[in-house]
Amino acid sequence: MVRLIATSTKGENMLHIKKEGSGLMAKLRLLVVAVLAIGLVASATPSNAAQKAPKQIRILYATAEANSAAVQAALPSFKAKTGVQLVMDTMPYNALQTKVFAEFAVKSSYYDIVIVDTPWSPALAQNLEPLSGYMTNASLNNLAPLNPADFIPKVFYDTAVYNVKNPSLHYPKPTATVDPAAIKKAGFDVYGLPIQANALALAYRKDLFNNAAQKAAFKKVAGRELTVPKTLDEFTEVAEFFTQPDKKLYGTTLMAGTGDWSTDDFKTLLAAFGGDGYMIGNNQELNFNSAAGVKALTYYRNLIKSGFTPPGTTSASWDEVATMFNSGLTAMTMNYHDLKLDASIAGGEIGYAKVPAGNSEGPHFGTWMLSVNKYSKNKEWGYRAAQWLTSAAQSTAMLQKGIHPARNSVYTAAGKLSDPNLAAYYKTLKQALAVGAGRPRLTNYGEVNAVIFTMVNNVATGKLEPKPALAAAAVEVTKLLESAGYKVPK
Repeated sequence: MVRLIATSTKGENMLHIKKEGSGLMAKLRLLVVAVLAIGLVASATPSNAAQKAPKQIRILYATAEANSAAVQAALPSFKAKTGVQLVMDTMPYNALQTKVFAEFAVKSSYYDIVIVDTPWSPALAQNLEPLSGYMTNASLNNLAPLNPADFIPKVFYDTAVYNVKNPSLHYPKPTATVDPAAIKKAGFDVYGLPIQANALALAYRKDLFNNAAQKAAFKKVAGRELTVPKTLDEFTEVAEFFTQPDKKLYGTTLMAGTGDWSTDDFKTLLAAFGGDGYMIGNNQELNFNSAAGVKALTYYRNLIKSGFTPPGTTSASWDEVATMFNSGLTAMTMNYHDLKLDASIAGGEIGYAKVPAGNSEGPHFGTWMLSVNKYSKNKEWGYRAAQWLTSAAQSTAMLQKGIHPARNSVYTAAGKLSDPNLAAYYKTLKQALAVGAGRPRLTNYGEVNAVIFTMVNNVATGKLEPKPALAAAAVEVTKLLESAGYKVPK
């Protein structure tokens, strides 16, 4: 029996443990330690002898966050092609997260494939089967063309490529064409195949931006044409213009609540102001505690303080900001998915664009990958199933259900969709993925992330000023990194 584990998040792969959930974080940390303490046997090279096809491939997947509906729709085709049935079990994200670490802690072979969320990859990499040998074995890639060069390089390298002895390291050539042999030669390997890629993008109401009266009013006060903002200065100006509380309209939304979402907002702005969007470097440099970090938090706080965001912003996650925008409460928003305006908004139509930049850019992104469980008894068929599910053909078929592709060819196909809103979103998503920044590679990212998103929320609510908040967070993060065995530069 071949099985898949899914470890995924919403929006990119989000680790959304709130600070008050410290008990869960502590349990997960213990599980990570247990996982890393396990004596791991060396992975065998894929055999030349064909592995007997199992009757079933069981899939454990996130209930909604990883677009289970799109994957579910593909499952019958695999049985028709191979005779192997794909059975999908789903669970809510937090419960899934706990289960995944627990499964690996006891070297369980029950699931054969793991859908891994990027925050977990450094802690789990030693439990995942290296795939470069499978990718170069023609007999294991006969169900669908693999075509590694079709993957968006930045997405593939950030998501799937690790040096298992030092998982903090990023691949040194993140824009190079994906080549399994070159990856292996550089001392890295492939530990999964990307299936969905999320990135922050700007959504805006076309009915407002194209309204003749609004355009005339904006030109009168701003002295320029009303356009979709490309810079942060323009973003502030447009947000202020559309903010009309008496008409129940605000300029934009922010995900300033206590959770991973506020980290994503912060790291996006950090990159926009010229900082390191990954926040923490390969050698654990605390790049978030910087002049760019101060500018990012100051800008963030000022948007809220100025009243350009709706009430409730400082407790909002991606769900709340989507609701605010869809209901017509804001002119703009930033989120990870295509959105749907309420039918009550007459003539309402959504446009998409990259997140406004400062002197640089780096919108947050994160990707889910299908990985083979190192303890599986059906690794070859696990790989074949994962490779088929992430193929260009299957990703293209999943477009109608909103999968976020990781392949260039699928984005080409997305441009021909009959739904113009979805086609426009995919165009913007590809642009965002090409310039985005992922997360730092840390085995205890959940704990570090909790410090950062708590800091962002404290600044957003006015409890702390940006510079001392960053300095205090740096002290806490240093302690966490050192307790996990990292050496933090002084």
